[in-house]
Amino acid sequence: MSVTEKAVLTAELRLDVQEFYARYAECLDGGRLQQWPEFFLDSCTYRVTTRRNLRLGPDDHLVSLSTKTTMRDRIVAIGQSEDYEPHTQRHLISNFRLQAASDEELRVQANFEILRTFPGKRSEHFVSGSYDDRIAIAARRLHFREKLCVLDSDVPPESLLYPI
Repeated sequence: MSVTEKAVLTAELRLDVQEFYARYAECLDGGRLQQWPEFFLDSCTYRVTTRRNLRLGPDDHLVSLSTKTTMRDRIVAIGQSEDYEPHTQRHLISNFRLQAASDEELRVQANFEILRTFPGKRSEHFVSGSYDDRIAIAARRLHFREKLCVLDSDVPPESLLYPI
């Protein structure tokens, strides 16, 4: 493959990945939590940890879900939570880096920040960090195989109820 062909492939992949993450953010920001598991394979992992915990060991997670079923259970729990306070959120995802690619899988890293806005209040920074994801490719469709959300702060926010 020539350098030009590789650049075109990389540019096309990059656009596909950015669109995938944009749809992911739009789903969460739009409050369509029931659709959140559809971004993942049936057998998948979704984990949230801090940078400090990641250095301490690979199994120290604040949130760890291993199937779409456990994700759906989490969505039900969110709906039944008594701690819910109506708000909107905004995911800002940037600095996409394609770390590895094959015909079946991509490894993508990106940065994120989530802003929250409660009625009658200013928007506030909620959490920031990085994604380290493995994305499956099948029939030109993308799905998360593994999603690792690494929070910048060693002190996680008071509520990690909603997906990051």
